[in-house]
Amino acid sequence: MISEEQLATLSYPSMPLLVSNALPGPASAAVIERAHKVQSPTRPSVRGRLVIDSARGAGFQDPDGNIFIDMSAGVAVSSVGRNHPKVVDAIRTQSERLMHSAGLVSETTVALAEKLNETLPAGLKDESFTWFGMSGSGAIETAIKFAKAVTGRSQIVAFEGAYHGVFHGSLAVTTRENFRAQFGPLMPGAMHLPYPYCYRCFAELKHPDCGMLCAKYLKHKLTTPNTGADDVAAVIVESMQADGGYIDPPAEFLQMVREVCTAKGIVLIIDEVQAGGGRTGKMWAHEHFGIVPDMMTWAKAIGGDLPLSGVTIHERYRDKLPQASQVLTGAENALANVVAIANLDILTDPESDLIGRAAIVGEELKAELREMASKSRFMDDVRGRGLFIGIELVSDKKARTPLDAKRVGAILQKCESQGVRIMSCGRYGSTIRLMPPLIATRAHLRAGIKALANAVAAVEAESTH
Repeated sequence: MISEEQLATLSYPSMPLLVSNALPGPASAAVIERAHKVQSPTRPSVRGRLVIDSARGAGFQDPDGNIFIDMSAGVAVSSVGRNHPKVVDAIRTQSERLMHSAGLVSETTVALAEKLNETLPAGLKDESFTWFGMSGSGAIETAIKFAKAVTGRSQIVAFEGAYHGVFHGSLAVTTRENFRAQFGPLMPGAMHLPYPYCYRCFAELKHPDCGMLCAKYLKHKLTTPNTGADDVAAVIVESMQADGGYIDPPAEFLQMVREVCTAKGIVLIIDEVQAGGGRTGKMWAHEHFGIVPDMMTWAKAIGGDLPLSGVTIHERYRDKLPQASQVLTGAENALANVVAIANLDILTDPESDLIGRAAIVGEELKAELREMASKSRFMDDVRGRGLFIGIELVSDKKARTPLDAKRVGAILQKCESQGVRIMSCGRYGSTIRLMPPLIATRAHLRAGIKALANAVAAVEAESTH
C-alpha cells in the first residue's frame, strides 16, 4: 500500500495555508465580481467565497495565494487528486497526437472500454458494452432512453431524495425542489418511492425490525394491479444516495429491488456517478450489496480532470438498441479517454491499493467523527463506507431536528476560514458530506475533520447566546 510520505508528494507541501485576513481575498473578490456580470446565476459557485486558480493533489489555491484542503474532491471528481503526474503526462503525450475524434473509431476509446471492462464485477465483466458521454446527467438521460427502447415501456421508477442530474429526463427522476422549480412540466411517467433513509424513516420504523417496508412497498407498487405502475421500463437507484444525504442503504433493500426488477422484466439502472470509482472501498459501490445491474451509469472520478461519463450496458440488450440513434459530437474525446485510462490505472494499481486504503482510512475517520459527535450538540449520525461519509447536523438529537440552513452555512464558512472546503447535502441541507480525494494523507484528512469540529463548536457556542 502506498505510504503517507508518497501521497504527500502529490499535494502542496504545506496546506492548509491562509494568507488573507478574510475570505474572499482581494484578488478572489475581483474574479467573483466579474463572474456575477458574465456567468449564469444558475451556477451555485457564483454565490460562493472561494475561487480556484491552481490545484495540486488534495488541495487548491486561490488567486490570493490561500491554499485549501478540498474535502469535497471537486464534488467527488478528483479521486486521484488534481493534476496527478501520470494524468498530466497522459494529456501532454496525447495532445500532440489526437484530441477530438470527430465521431470516428479511435484506439483511445477502444482501449478505455477494454480498461473499464477489467474493473467490472462478475455479471458485467466480459458481458457488457459501454456508451460514452460527457456528464453524469447525460449518462442518466441516455440510460433512460435505452431502457425505454429495450423494454418498449415508458415509466421510470426512482426514489425520494434522489439526485440523477438536471437535464429533462434526469431532472424528472431527481427530487431536489430547487432544481425542479420553474422547469416543469418534466418528463412524464416518472414516479418516486421511499429510499431507506433509516435515520429518518418515512414510516417511523427502525431497521432491521422494519422488515424493509420501503422495499416491500416497491414490490407492491410494481406487482399489484391498479397502482399506476403498469408500464415500467426501469428502476433507477443510486447504489449509495449522494445529494440525498450520503445514505448507505441496508444490503437487503437493493437485493429486493434487484429481485422485483428481474421478476417483472424491468431494467435495473444503478447510478454510480458519485459513489463509484473506488470511493467506498470497492471499485463500484453496488459490489457491497451483492447485486448486478442491467445498466450502470458512471462519471466524475473516472474522467477526473476532464469531463467524461458513460453507460455500461449488459450484452443482452445490444441487438435491441437502434443503431446510430444516440450521437454526441464531443464524446469519445481522445484526451478524456487517456485521462480516464490513467485514472483507472492509478485507482486499480495493486501496489498503491488506493481503494483498499479508502476502506481502512474511512473506518478510522468514522471512528474519530463518532467520538466528536458524542461530545457535540449538533453532530449526530455518522455513516458511510470508505471515503463516502455523511454526518447529520441537528439542533435536537432526541427529536432529530435538522439544523437550520443559516447555522449549517456558518459552519461551512468557518471551515473555509480555516482553509478547508467542506460541502453539505441532504433532504434538509443539514448533512455534511465528506468525499475527499483518495490520495489525501491522513494528516490532510485529520486537519479537515478538526476544522469541521472547530467550526461546529464555534456555532454551538454562538447558539447559546
